[in-house]
Amino acid sequence: MRKILSRIKILKNTSLVAMVFFFIVGIVMWGGFNTAMEVTNEMSFCISCHEMESTVYQEYKHSSHFTNRSGVSAVCSDCHVPKEWWPKVVRKIQASKEVLHWLKGSIDTAEKFEAKRHELATRVWDSMKASDSRECRNCHQFSAMALKDQTRFAARIHGDAPAKGKTCIDCHKGITHKLPQLESQSIADKDLDIEYAEDINGTCAGCHGEFGEGSSNGEYPRLAGLDAAYLAKQLRDFKSRDRLNIPMTPYTTERELPEEDVVLIAAYLSQIKLKSKLPPIDEKKEFDALERLKASGRIINIARYAGNLEKGKQFYNKECAACHGDKAQGKPSMQTPQLVGQYSIYLKRQIDKYRNGERIHDDPRDADIFKSYSDTDIENMLAYLSILDD
Repeated sequence: MRKILSRIKILKNTSLVAMVFFFIVGIVMWGGFNTAMEVTNEMSFCISCHEMESTVYQEYKHSSHFTNRSGVSAVCSDCHVPKEWWPKVVRKIQASKEVLHWLKGSIDTAEKFEAKRHELATRVWDSMKASDSRECRNCHQFSAMALKDQTRFAARIHGDAPAKGKTCIDCHKGITHKLPQLESQSIADKDLDIEYAEDINGTCAGCHGEFGEGSSNGEYPRLAGLDAAYLAKQLRDFKSRDRLNIPMTPYTTERELPEEDVVLIAAYLSQIKLKSKLPPIDEKKEFDALERLKASGRIINIARYAGNLEKGKQFYNKECAACHGDKAQGKPSMQTPQLVGQYSIYLKRQIDKYRNGERIHDDPRDADIFKSYSDTDIENMLAYLSILDD
């Protein structure tokens, strides 16, 4: 009996030691696992490979997430890794695939990265959409927004977003990283049936000019160089009569402009590059007056519009830049057109149409927003836009 009790005691002590051992091992493993997860969340880890350091990190350094008025920066993990533990573990497991592609060298050159950019960006956007922009909401919440302090268009959009089921990534693509080539832009970069496209453009040229340069009096807008997706959308709106324009009506029927022609002419016009000034004459070469004359036809430089440039810049940056770009270059992801290089008189006429409800901006309520801007505000903004192509 004494031997049995002794053995039981030994077993108990052994079990206790084993329990303590495994408890300590568990703590160490748990701590090591969490420490490893946190280390891989640090910026230094994220940009430790040249694929990230030379591309997305350089883009990030020029974004408002890196430098801004408040001095608060968001690092990679703030936007790409969940805060909650289990979703974080899932994300880290998914990241093992990224390690595999790093080993394979799938994006180890700039060319390979650009070729994959659309696929990679789409995966991130889809993930953010599925999580209701969870990582964005770590810092940004509709319920916490002081809409009265936002620009008028932003306040309207953010106020509507919850009821419309909109989430951050629906509008805010490309605020930190360069946008990938969109499908319509890819079409524009492919080989086109130039002869057929020129035939279609022959109809457009009567008003918009041979090179899509528009008319200097602003009656007809410049089309050359505008985003293909935006041009295609406007043509479809003309066809459906969602955008009413009597002169365009005969040319935008299904018979005169079928969908394949819409895509083709939009791509063709988007490829036309117009310069803002003629290059200097090369005195070492024989002067060709005819070629010089032809080249002048592809020049478009917006005349200086009367107004206060500094106030116009402030107004534009506050009210318009979020959608039309910091340099008025437009945002293809939002299908907002470039304003730089467009005729001031044409822009003024469109603003008047928005004010009067003759043309819908983005929402019928936007007419009241345009009415709230003074004529001086508009003139100053147009003055600022008129110098951006100089």
